Amino acid sequence: MLTKLRAWRTAQGYTLAEVAGLTGLSEAMLSRVETRQRNLAPRQRVVMARRLGVQVAELFEVEPLEVSA
Repeated sequence: MLTKLRAWRTAQGYTLAEVAGLTGLSEAMLSRVETRQRNLAPRQRVVMARRLGVQVAELFEVEPLEVSA
């Protein structure tokens, strides 16, 4: 199953190298994120989305916050 990040990247016609250049992350890191071998911290996701000019939800599944009773 494709991650939202990979689906977005391929739909935009970007290579891993191009997205790496735009975001400041390495190609290896992006590949691991796309294959769910690595997660980005919430702050990293926000920075990445801003650098790409999109909303975080366009690149990543948004996880609901857990609220303790």
